[in-house]
Amino acid sequence: MQILGNIFNAVIFVSVMGSIFTVISLFVNHVLRLTLPLWFSFCGMLFFCVPFLAPDVFLISPETQNWINGFRIASFLWACGCGVLLAYDRIRLMLAGRAIGKYQICSNKRLNSIYSKCAAAARLRKVPLLYLGTLNNPICVTGVFCPVIIMNEKVMEKLTDNELSAVFSHELTHVRRKHVLLERIYDYVCILNWMNPFSWIAKRNFSLHCETDCDFHTVKMLRGKITETEYASAIIRLLEYSTVRAAKPGNGIGALDFLLTRRRIKRITAGTSKIRDRLTALLLAVFLALMLVLSIRFSRETFYPYPAYDTGIEYSAGYYK
Repeated sequence: MQILGNIFNAVIFVSVMGSIFTVISLFVNHVLRLTLPLWFSFCGMLFFCVPFLAPDVFLISPETQNWINGFRIASFLWACGCGVLLAYDRIRLMLAGRAIGKYQICSNKRLNSIYSKCAAAARLRKVPLLYLGTLNNPICVTGVFCPVIIMNEKVMEKLTDNELSAVFSHELTHVRRKHVLLERIYDYVCILNWMNPFSWIAKRNFSLHCETDCDFHTVKMLRGKITETEYASAIIRLLEYSTVRAAKPGNGIGALDFLLTRRRIKRITAGTSKIRDRLTALLLAVFLALMLVLSIRFSRETFYPYPAYDTGIEYSAGYYK
């Protein structure tokens, strides 16, 4: 119980720091309307899983801790929740693997030809296989170490050659930028912090930043071949096919998805400003420095000794008996 209690105490610490980071980053992104780079969102993920401590404190106390009953119950429930979510994650992966095994490799000459050209432009060491499937999304990337691209052939055939190039390049950029791996890591970060709703909100926000990062690098790669307007048009067409179906005419795009997509399209077509990007990077760097200072200060009040200030007195669990 001592080990479990110490681990849960560390999880509470990183969960609080990650929540503070999430609230402020959401304010910067959605209120101040500043485009957050992917590296900044990745730092947010680190705050949810890595405790940044002062050099004079210890994560695991050398003394025996007298955890109160409420804390013991909470740590036990947290461990049970992590176990259940991990089991669910493994079952979901197994079912997904079986489903992919039933899909067929694409044999459409037109789609394969355009896909090969996009893969050559992306300069990937190993080109993901292109499968035909019947998913809710017209096209997606799955798999961390051996990624594959699954698409709906009927939907993709409706797109023009330029739109297909934009869509294939977008998915290949996800693979090249390791977005699937990063989002998979964030899944386990959320399992670790499953009791904190801010971790799930941060994961959703991280996925949106992956899309923004992918848009930026895809447009840069396709510059001179496809315009920003054509790229944005392809996104809108795919969004239309993925949200409105003949079998379910009322299943349209929600208001939140519409607003997020509109902001995404606006960023694609508006272009970039080097001065604005540098000022934003400077502001975010200052914010990260302040978060590290806050984490170091907060760690002195959370871990052994309690608190670890220059008072000449070290407080332990036995002090409060």
